[in-house]
Formats: sequence, structure tokens, C-alpha cells
Amino acid sequence: MMRRVFGWLVVLGLFAPVAQAEEITVSAAVSLKEAFTQLARQFEQLQPGTKVVLNLGASGELSQQIARGAPVDVFASAGMKQVRDLGSLVISAQPFARNQLVVVVLRGQKPITKLQDLTKVTRLAMGNPKTVPVGQYAAAALQQAGIYLTLVAKQKLVYGENVRQVLAYVAGGDVDAGLVYQTDSQTTDKVTVSIVVTGGEPIIYPIAVVKDAKQPQLAQAFVAYVLSKPGQRVLRDQGFLAP
Repeated sequence: MMRRVFGWLVVLGLFAPVAQAEEITVSAAVSLKEAFTQLARQFEQLQPGTKVVLNLGASGELSQQIARGAPVDVFASAGMKQVRDLGSLVISAQPFARNQLVVVVLRGQKPITKLQDLTKVTRLAMGNPKTVPVGQYAAAALQQAGIYLTLVAKQKLVYGENVRQVLAYVAGGDVDAGLVYQTDSQTTDKVTVSIVVTGGEPIIYPIAVVKDAKQPQLAQAFVAYVLSKPGQRVLRDQGFLAP
């Protein structure tokens, strides 16, 4: 009983209003846009007077911004590598969600039934594997299927600098198919999912407090909220999987 009471005290303490709280900057992968917009608004209600500023973009670029000294309090990435690359510049990194890689096509277009059939398309969109996690996951999946080098050699690949750009290429009919996250495919009715890519490296989303955060206490409280049951419920509602 005492352990349960103590647990509730810890939770209440994390979400109690932070004295003189002002503004917190959260850099988050663009695939988290809808979920983190909702999480930010709910967190502001728990912390009266607090403003959560979302800086959305490709995880690789966000990581580089932090490395260059950008004023960021919390970093939520679509890949573990981008957090590991920062080393001691971030603290308390921990996974908070998972995602799945899918192949999408324009709604009404003939579906693609297996990855090997992607060699038959004229243009395939994917994230830039040099800079964004979705591109790294896509490249690994195509390599595992034994078709990546063929696609490169035949110049079929169209690279996007973030997952929403890849999705826009498909939704706009600029390419025949694209590799995006399951959650992103749900943000538009212009595409349909042809393949859910299985196997390969798990798509793990980590969140961390930036070491030089201007609001470290508030940053830790935001991370705690994302990991809490209400925060996880928001992520599940947006299609993310439990970490």
C-alpha cells in the first residue's frame, strides 16, 4: 500500500506546476506532428503559463541543430542513431513509441503485393538514407529484399528530406509508390497501404532531455508526461505502438 501511495506521489510531483515556468522548446521528428501537437496542448493545461514550442523536422537535421548549440530542451527522434550521435549532449534518453514501415500508393492505383515488385515501378520515393531515419529503415528493408542496388542502378529512387515529403510525392502522383511510416500514411486519404514491411530493425522512437536545456525541470516533466498513461494513450490514438 505504501509503495502504491509513493508511486502516486512521484507522478503528481512530476506533473505539478513548475515554478516560474515559461517556455520549452521540443524538437521532434515530423512524423510525430499530430501526436506531439496534442501532447503539447495537454501539457500546457497541466502547467499553467507554460508554452510548448514545437520544432518539427527530419531527425537528422534536428540532431545537427542540437549539436550546433540550438536552444532545445527536449529531443524526440524517429531513430536511435540520431540520439546516440549526440552522446553526452542529451541525458535520460529512453524509448517512448514504435512505428512500422509501409509501402503506399496513390488511392485507386493497382496495389503492390511484394517488395520485389518495386523494381517494376518507374519512380519510388523514400527518405534520404544519409540524413533521415525513414530513409535508413527503407534502405535496410530494400537491401534485405535484395533489390536496393537494382533500384539505385536503374535510377528509380526519388529521395525526400523527411517522411512527409515522401508522402507528398505519392499523394501528388509524382511517384508510383513510397516508403513511409504507418502513422504518416493515416494523415491523408489520398494514399493506401499496399505492404506492411516486416522484419528488419525495429523502428524505435527515443526521447531525451538536452543537457543544456534552459528549462531542465520542465523538460523532464514533459518527457515524463509523454511516458505516462495519458501521453501513451495519445500516441496509441495516432497509430503508434507501445515501446
